[in-house]
Amino acid sequence: MRLRILPLIGVFALIGGVAWAEDPMMNTYDNTVTTKNVATGVTGTLLFNKDMTYTAKGADKDGKPVAYQGTWAIKDDGKTICLTPTLPPDVKDGPKPACSPFEEHKVGDSWQVTNDQNETYQVSIVAGR
Repeated sequence: MRLRILPLIGVFALIGGVAWAEDPMMNTYDNTVTTKNVATGVTGTLLFNKDMTYTAKGADKDGKPVAYQGTWAIKDDGKTICLTPTLPPDVKDGPKPACSPFEEHKVGDSWQVTNDQNETYQVSIVAGR
């Protein structure tokens, strides 16, 4: 099964919180990050957790709903965010680990970002989960 999900990281010139010194992802924990791959139009959502995990939802190449989990990490002195998906065993061609520039954003912001796999995404943070 080949996934055409929000291949995770385009997602991220993501979100810094007001409390950067405390937790740069604070803005995401109670909110939803939406993504749209500029080239394919495939959309998805990411829900980030304080324990450095996330849940992703999107669609496979046939448009069927797909969900998976993964872990996130902020690197390079806060300049990069990396997402590592944990895919179900039956998924052979899903999203790969990827990194993107990390920038501060708040609920209601929308922006575009290109990840280290040269995938470009429209990204937004919306209130609530």
